[in-house]
Amino acid sequence: MQGVDRWRRAVWLALLGFAAAAAAGAQPTDQPSSPAASLNVETFDFAWRKIADTFWDESMGGVDWEAVGDELRPRAREAADNAELRLVLQDMLSRLGQSHFGVLPGTGSIGSPLPVDDSEETSGCTRALIRAVAGAGGSAASDAGPGFDIRFVDSTPVVSRVEPGSSADRQGLRTGLEVVRVENQNLAALEGCLELDSLDPWVAKMVRLRAVEGLLYGDEDDPVGVEFADGSGDQSMFELERAHHPDAVEMGFGNLPKMRYLFETEVLESGAGRVLAVRFNVWLIPVVGAFEAALYGEPAAGAPTVDGVLIDLRGNPGGVAGTAVGVAGYLLEERVVLGRMKNRSTELNLVVHPRKISSAGTKIEGFAGPVAVLIDGGSASTSEIFVAGLQDHGRARLFGEPSAAAALPSVIEGMPNGDLLMHAIADFERPSGERVEGRPVEPESPVRYTREGLLAGRDEPREAALAWIVSELERDGG
Repeated sequence: MQGVDRWRRAVWLALLGFAAAAAAGAQPTDQPSSPAASLNVETFDFAWRKIADTFWDESMGGVDWEAVGDELRPRAREAADNAELRLVLQDMLSRLGQSHFGVLPGTGSIGSPLPVDDSEETSGCTRALIRAVAGAGGSAASDAGPGFDIRFVDSTPVVSRVEPGSSADRQGLRTGLEVVRVENQNLAALEGCLELDSLDPWVAKMVRLRAVEGLLYGDEDDPVGVEFADGSGDQSMFELERAHHPDAVEMGFGNLPKMRYLFETEVLESGAGRVLAVRFNVWLIPVVGAFEAALYGEPAAGAPTVDGVLIDLRGNPGGVAGTAVGVAGYLLEERVVLGRMKNRSTELNLVVHPRKISSAGTKIEGFAGPVAVLIDGGSASTSEIFVAGLQDHGRARLFGEPSAAAALPSVIEGMPNGDLLMHAIADFERPSGERVEGRPVEPESPVRYTREGLLAGRDEPREAALAWIVSELERDGG
């Protein structure tokens, strides 16, 4: 039982997306001829052994892992630099046929395209960018932000939302503007300098978003310079004050670093009924109580006070899986399994029980009205567990773009040569039995952001979701 508890804790920590600390490297089986070759083999053996010990399928998916190591270790020994060694490691990881494995350049990586001086604009990777990819940059979950959100539209980073009252809002920033540069980092250089074409497309998408957010977020007293381009290509530079959202609450979970949790609600009135729209940035324990209060009022009792529900999970990277189970309990009428996680020795079912009693101990009725959920490529981990489960049980209609396809509990660890190894530690299956890792949750109603729509101040996916909810209410009312 103790082993199961340890694994469960590892799952929760990994779902929160925090990188693990570097571990000691494995002992090479060969005797390299130089210090550089020795480091190459030590790094290769570290990655090989880490995967051998933590891959959820002991048969390694039918791959002869010993043979792969024997085949590629000589190539690793002869690699001229870290860039060449990364190609060997990527070759090794690709033999598994899984999507959530990769090697990223690290801050001290020989062969990485790091400029000597970050004081001037560069078309390569600045040290700040590499730190962001390595998890040492800013975090949207815990650090102060620039007052706007970004999404990639046809591989172009654009402003998707401006926070009312923020420095960006006060300076007239608007949606649809392209983010050209953050401080000295030219964002057009991301594809090449991060070697994203060597990664699985869904992993590359997450790395790209993480890198840019890592540059934009930081200390509250440290402004950030951002260059934008409008629809005509005209560019302008803004110096934006980083700030925490005034309603965000700092909190922690276990031994994890403090995070800024934000839960926003809005009730929209229509002729067909009242629609509750909720948006939150991370799945933490208070989400369950906040959702209950928004659905029933305070104190919660009796029937819900709204007729339709819209949940916006765009850009939500995940969190504590148990909170998704808790929220689903208000929306489902019978006991179901939301999904299951599996490692080599344990299977953990995420079981949802219909919520009949409020957190205050009063009787409540489950919500039976239409539910729409917004997702995009930034919806990952617990967000994917939640929407895949509701979709399979026919309880929600999804709008937006395919999810991140990153539902596996995974970690990023430093290797002896300074590069970073991304690897999964368990598998996840949705109720249908299908895996989500590498297979994004597809919305029934695919509606993408468009540059034209954003420049016009429209949120087209949200508009489509609200229109569907109203049409469902009108149909039921008629």
